[in-house]
Amino acid sequence: MDSLSLARLDDPLAAARDATAEMLTQRRRHFSLPQPFYNDERLFQLDIQEIFSKEWLFAGLTCELPSKGNFITLEIGDNPVVIVRGNNGEIHAFHNVCRHRGSRLCVKESGKVAKLVCPYHQWTYELDGRLLFAGTDMGADFDLSAYGLKPVHVRTAGGYIFISLAEQPPAIDELLETMENYLDLYDMDNVKVAVESSIVEQANWKLVIENNRECYHCNGAHPELLNSLQEFDDSEDPRATPAYKELVARKQGEWQAMGVPWELKRLGRRNRLTRTPLLDGTVSMTMDGKQACKKLMEGCRAPTSACCASCTCLIPGTISWAITPWSSGSCRWDRRKRW
Repeated sequence: MDSLSLARLDDPLAAARDATAEMLTQRRRHFSLPQPFYNDERLFQLDIQEIFSKEWLFAGLTCELPSKGNFITLEIGDNPVVIVRGNNGEIHAFHNVCRHRGSRLCVKESGKVAKLVCPYHQWTYELDGRLLFAGTDMGADFDLSAYGLKPVHVRTAGGYIFISLAEQPPAIDELLETMENYLDLYDMDNVKVAVESSIVEQANWKLVIENNRECYHCNGAHPELLNSLQEFDDSEDPRATPAYKELVARKQGEWQAMGVPWELKRLGRRNRLTRTPLLDGTVSMTMDGKQACKKLMEGCRAPTSACCASCTCLIPGTISWAITPWSSGSCRWDRRKRW
């Protein structure tokens, strides 16, 4: 028996993997995935293994870590993670678990510490993960250098923090470079989180993502969103009217003159960056389209939709979303607004 066959015998989800591959071939375009993708616990475990444990994930914002010792925590499946600002301004990410008995190090969602100290036996770690203190019970020959915190891959761009639990995470350089170019205008490292809200959705995380990535439902479910936004963000969309195409062309000319990047960038099959205008005459994603707050972000001192970017960057501030899967039937949706 070859090594691949042996590995599959040891995989309790082997049958689920085969069924998943077969169901994906049966998916109808523009329709939901087959039901088990949303409520089967085995497929949820596959989601955690094959997506959340291998891909790059949006974890937070650099402005949430304004100075050394500031930290945030999050859970990825059964993996607790802590992200902390180091002594020299660098950002580190670690498994939020003491190397001694596995106790959780940082138990709050955010805070500030001088060192990372285990609340159980007081093992003390430097902000860069090095073990500094383990008491005397470990013996005179105990090697502190062998028990630093387990690192998690971390990268930043445009004020966003991404982490990956994978041993060898996928390439992300092109995405980060493009994000940095698009968001440099806003000086995102120096904004503040003004409002944060969390919604516990009694639904599989894929339903939340599917709903978030289209506006087919907007006119019927929450038409007020269309007071400032189009249902689509592509002037080549068959639904695009001549008036919208003219607006896009005019705004792209303004952005070009301002030196603001706007071209659609497709990065692989999953990611894209683009800058699209709000409806003509609106400057913010509000009920009346008027300016949402008086304090504008750096780089956009005039309330004009010429500075607006699709979904993530608006004149008065920016909005970001993060989805944390909890189970096959629930997830947490965190929304942050900054200025």
